[in-house]
Order: sequence, then C-alpha cells, then structure tokens
Amino acid sequence: MSTLNREERSALKMVLPYVILTVLLFVFLLGSNLFNSFTDKNGNLTLQNYIDNFTDPVVGRTLLNTIVWVVGSVSGQLLLGLFVALLLNESTKGQIIFRSIILILPWAVLDIVAGVMWKWMYNDMYGVLNDVLVKMHIIRDYIPWLATENMAMLSVIIANIWKGFCLSGMFFLAGLQTIPIDLYEAAEIDGANSFKRFWKITIPQLKPVIMTTLMLTTIWTINYFPLIYTMTGGGPGYGTETIVTYIYKLGFKFMEFNKAASLSNVLFVIIFFIAFLFLRSIAREEAR
Repeated sequence: MSTLNREERSALKMVLPYVILTVLLFVFLLGSNLFNSFTDKNGNLTLQNYIDNFTDPVVGRTLLNTIVWVVGSVSGQLLLGLFVALLLNESTKGQIIFRSIILILPWAVLDIVAGVMWKWMYNDMYGVLNDVLVKMHIIRDYIPWLATENMAMLSVIIANIWKGFCLSGMFFLAGLQTIPIDLYEAAEIDGANSFKRFWKITIPQLKPVIMTTLMLTTIWTINYFPLIYTMTGGGPGYGTETIVTYIYKLGFKFMEFNKAASLSNVLFVIIFFIAFLFLRSIAREEAR
C-alpha cells in the first residue's frame, strides 16, 4: 500500500469490497458444488455419483458427441475466421462497414435468437435452406436436417460455425495488421508466390494468435449451451447431447443435482487440463 499513490489507494479501496465479495461467492459456489458431488440425496458422503458417471453409457455418448461438436465447430470457426480475416485485411474502401457487418453482426445476435433462426431455416417442410437448395437443383427432395442424429449434429455445427467464426476473425485480423509489410515485399522480390508468402510468413507470424484463439474457442465451445439446446434439445435421441446439455438435464429436468454436480466437476478437470496444455505450449513458443 505504501508504494501506491493517493489516487491508486483510493481506487483500490473502492474496488476491494467487490473483489472480496466475488472471491467469497466463487469459493462458496465451488465448495457447495464439491460437497454436493460427494453426497447422496440424503446428505451421506459417497463416491457413487462419480462411479455412476463413469459407468453411465449416456455419459460416454455425450463425451463422444462433445468431441465431434468441438472438433467440427472449432476447426470450422478457425478456418472461416482466417479466410474472412485475410479478405478484410486486403479491403480498403468501406472496410469499417464490412468488418462491422461480417465480424460483429453474427456475434451480436443473441444465442437464443440465433438458435431459433437456424431451427426455422432447417425446418424440413418450410425452411428456407431446403427451398433454396431445391430451386438451385442441388437436392431433389426436402431434407429433414434435424430429424436424424448425423444430420442434426452436422446442422448444429454449421450453425455454431456461423455464430462463432467472428471471434476468430477479429483475433486473426488484429494479428494480420501487426505483420510488417516489409516481410511480404522482401519475399515477393525473392520470387515467392502468394501461397509461399502465406505459408512462410503469415502462418508463422500468426502462430501465437492461432494458439490463443484455438484455446479460447475450444474452451468456449465445450461450455457452449444455448445454441445447441435451442435447436435440438440434445436430440434426436442422444444425437446432439453434449456433456453440458446433459448436466443441465440431470440438474433441472431429472432433479439429480448430486450427479450433475459430480459430472460438472469432471468437466472442469477436463477443461483445466486442456487449458494447461495450451498455456504450456504457448509458454514454450514464447521462450524460443
């Protein structure tokens, strides 16, 4: 405190109560969740909740669905985000308008609204997607996009890519604008074509941004709930049921709060491990 000036001490005194309250609330909620995960409905200490999670075939199915959901969504968001960022980085006229519409509009749409919008677009009877594809003679009959497990998973992944590519695009666009133009000019003088300049300059220069974006989008997608639940509710069957949607159903639909608490702790450990691997990899890259 003695090293702080008067204004900084005043600011700290104003912020400190809220910080303490937030920390206490976090500790209380975390402790309560841990306690509930190790107790049964009668309040007795037990490990049965964790045993049930590891033996429940539905949990195994949701874990597999989560892997497919995350890999498909994250890879699509990163690729589309990088492609859009490269295009917007080249534009000069009206770039603020284009960037606002392309990168901000999908992200600004509420999750529930986006879910309902895509659900209507995928409707097998009067959805606009089927109508457009039939008129373009790409398909002959209307496709029930959300009626089968494989198509439903593909459909929600496509919707999530549209909803989330904006974040990756903004990160990549910011990273592209920090790359010195001299590097591209020197490579062009040396005879490097567009692909070589992209592979030898753009990708290495963007590697820290790519790693950070990959980590954030992976964690975000694992925890992402509203879009997939609004569109399919985890169905048909367990076709699009992820760990997060299953935790929600356990706690608020089946009223199995203790099992939901234990499964959420397992998910927390998985996310913590993923974040640890990413951060260690980023730290190694920065140390080189």
